[in-house]
Amino acid sequence: MSYDCLIHQKLLDKENLRGPMIHLRLQGFYPGNPPQDLPNYCYMIMLGHEKIGSITLRLGFNEMTMIHGHIGYTIDTAYRGYGYSYYALQIILELAKEHGYERIIVTCDPNNLRSIKSVLKAGGRMIHEFRDVPKDHIYYVLGITQLHVYEIPLT
Repeated sequence: MSYDCLIHQKLLDKENLRGPMIHLRLQGFYPGNPPQDLPNYCYMIMLGHEKIGSITLRLGFNEMTMIHGHIGYTIDTAYRGYGYSYYALQIILELAKEHGYERIIVTCDPNNLRSIKSVLKAGGRMIHEFRDVPKDHIYYVLGITQLHVYEIPLT
């Protein structure tokens, strides 16, 4: 079982993805430059008409997936602590299933306990603890020198 998906290009009619608490509005689909940069969806996380964060789904697998993950997300400071990242994660996991993923990778800063909590609540299990970030990577430059790597099964 690999960490790759079956469909590497955008699916049609995925501009708005609805969930019970929040919805995702497509900001853009970026074809990437495989094998280095993977194609990806970038969604705004919306609470009503207010943008409260963003979430990305990367399509495919390469050597950087264990650093970036298939999914990356952020919640604006004023909206943290309400579980919105978990709800956004649940919605984007459905899109990942439509692309044929059987399991996906999510990485977290070991100090970001809220993100870790969301990943665990979504069924994630740690597969690498304190994985070193390459010194030439932007995460390292921003002060994130290690990551926890989680796998979330989708089947």
